[in-house]
Amino acid sequence: MTNEVEVSKWGAEGLPSDELSIQNGILTSFASRWPLCIDPQMQAVTWIKEKEKRGSQFQVLSFNMSDYIKRLETAIQYGQAVLFENIDTEIDPLIDNVLEKNIYKEAGLEFVKLGDNAVDYNHEFRMYMTTKLSNPMYTPEIFGKTMIINFSVTMMGLRDQLLNEVVGFERPELELKRKQLIAETAANKGEIKELEDTLLSELSKETDVPLVDNVPLIKVLDDAKSKSVKIEQDLIKAKATAEDIELNRESYQGVAKRGAILFFALSGLSTISEMYEYSLNSYMTVFMNALATSKKDNVL
Repeated sequence: MTNEVEVSKWGAEGLPSDELSIQNGILTSFASRWPLCIDPQMQAVTWIKEKEKRGSQFQVLSFNMSDYIKRLETAIQYGQAVLFENIDTEIDPLIDNVLEKNIYKEAGLEFVKLGDNAVDYNHEFRMYMTTKLSNPMYTPEIFGKTMIINFSVTMMGLRDQLLNEVVGFERPELELKRKQLIAETAANKGEIKELEDTLLSELSKETDVPLVDNVPLIKVLDDAKSKSVKIEQDLIKAKATAEDIELNRESYQGVAKRGAILFFALSGLSTISEMYEYSLNSYMTVFMNALATSKKDNVL
């Protein structure tokens, strides 16, 4: 349902790299129903906003907005992406037809009913919904109309995130290099995919000219070959560099693991009393403050 190129882009856009997060990314991007992300630590929101920045116009909406229906109509007509952020346990029934994708044809055009209006339906339109509630009690109807995806942070995912923060604090040049490497690798993999698509497109074109005499095609093949050789070399170098970076980061794994354990111990306190409800953002502030104020030692 996806490929390495897309997964690399998601990583560069802020999606955690653990297996569960990647599976969540696939469901969010390709599910047949619109995704409703359970997102108490706001990981899905951060990723979706970054992801959609590279596409067409993107709108963040709320059911409390007085003009949200008008803005949703515009997004549907022009194939834009919308995000309903911080929804509660209820979804406005006005958008039921959009949720259920009740699209009908009239005079060769496709429409969807939104309130009393028939809106031109553009298949480029994308809709996301997120909630901060960690255990929302949704009705069976909502489960039937949406794709519920649990983005709650896992121990492994949080450990990886904290490792990035620790290395960024202790060895900022190493973390910067890692981020640049992720972006470059994603770009290189994307370019290889484009070259492959171009080659297939050129080879599939019908022409009476024999392949050996087709000068434009030979030029495309030559260009593709020289580019792909260079990119492959860059990817091999990037892989070796990534392995070196990971070796250097390994020393900080213990701190990240302990930080993750402490967060889950802290989040469990909310079962005793709601007073002890902490967000990941507030925990990260405390964690980074602890790094900054801890006593320096020669032994890492």
